[in-house]
Amino acid sequence: MMMKKPKIAVIGAGWAGLSAAAHLVEHADVALYEAGRVAGGRARGVSGDAFSFLDNGQHLLIGAYQGVFRLLDKAGADWRGHFFRQPLRWYLHDGLRFEAAWSLPAPLNLLTGLLRGENASLGEKTALVRQLKRLQSHHKRHLPDQSVQSWLDAQGVSRKWLAEFWQPMVWGALNTPLEEASLNVLCAVLADGVWAQCELSDYFVPKVDLTRAFAAPVVAYLQRQGAAWLPNQRVKRVLLDNRRGVRVDGERFDGAVVATAPYHVAGVLPPSLGEEVRLAIRDLTYYPITTVYLKYGRAFRLPALMTGFAEGTAQWLVDRRRLTGANEIAAVVSLSHRIRATPLQWAQRVHGDVLRVCPDVGEPVAWQTITEKRATIASRVGRVVPAQDGLNRYAIWLAGDWLHPRYPATLEAAVQSGEMAAQAVLQRFAAGGEAA
Repeated sequence: MMMKKPKIAVIGAGWAGLSAAAHLVEHADVALYEAGRVAGGRARGVSGDAFSFLDNGQHLLIGAYQGVFRLLDKAGADWRGHFFRQPLRWYLHDGLRFEAAWSLPAPLNLLTGLLRGENASLGEKTALVRQLKRLQSHHKRHLPDQSVQSWLDAQGVSRKWLAEFWQPMVWGALNTPLEEASLNVLCAVLADGVWAQCELSDYFVPKVDLTRAFAAPVVAYLQRQGAAWLPNQRVKRVLLDNRRGVRVDGERFDGAVVATAPYHVAGVLPPSLGEEVRLAIRDLTYYPITTVYLKYGRAFRLPALMTGFAEGTAQWLVDRRRLTGANEIAAVVSLSHRIRATPLQWAQRVHGDVLRVCPDVGEPVAWQTITEKRATIASRVGRVVPAQDGLNRYAIWLAGDWLHPRYPATLEAAVQSGEMAAQAVLQRFAAGGEAA
């Protein structure tokens, strides 16, 4: 006799919730709740008529984001047309420049590219290559975690390489200050995205907003599969049901995946459950990311798709002429709490960075500053993912980028977390399990 599909509520339609729902929908009756009017969470399109498109933050995917791309394939999305793909290239206006050697396997492609790089002596480049090789050896030994800064200090890393390589890489990958950043998490990112296969380090930069590129195709797939899409419905609390299962806004479900931002999780969970999760959430540290969009009246061309600065307000300028043909730049400022500025002052400061590269660009004809105050969660030393056993016993699971056991809070971590939650749900009900 065919078993009845479980009825599952997924609460939160960020990338983790979308992933959980998409991996459940063929095997469960899914209802996807979202407090806002659109899906996507901290990576979605926003309105802005003056620009070709706007997101609530400039995002970069890499080839190692296999979970993201698998999900888009599952949804039938034409994602290859929505992203500009480019092999790994590092271009600092005021520092190191290199391109990975595409013809060589990883990690030789990176090491060879560094040795052929510009704006460093052979001795300096050799020193950086040795640092990377020592880090790879360190990773293979599975040693206790420590901060990236403490490891760099032990290696005697020069100021040049701190400013022109390690700091911008760690800020970009982990969005965490060097003195707090987990060396083990950094190694996991490099091992899966740089040291594994050369194509896994390729850049994938969106040419359309992330709602169109990701959230909308996944929501459309869910609806085709019969899922209930429930925007503008903020779930106040998941309650335990006396007949086993849970209740969400009065409706009974066999289980629920809570995929809200961590600072909303405690309020959604039943008051009697999840104390370990609540304690872990209180220990999280959030950091802001500011994105400044600038539009110019005349054509320009940055020297690279992503032009960076060792010393500047922006860490990276993204040349949107290469993406859409529009005379626009998206500037990324990680850890933007370091600078106190109004939205206009942010735009003025980033325009100053642009003038360093393109002195004849003129004044911007439009600007937009977007600061996500809790854009990311610090990947700190010794970070522990809380156990969910107590919740799982009552058919409640969690999903979110902050729960990934190896990765920083990234889009890929969110998607993989959603997939893992879905697998746990399906395993439970495939075994005939019921809520306690």
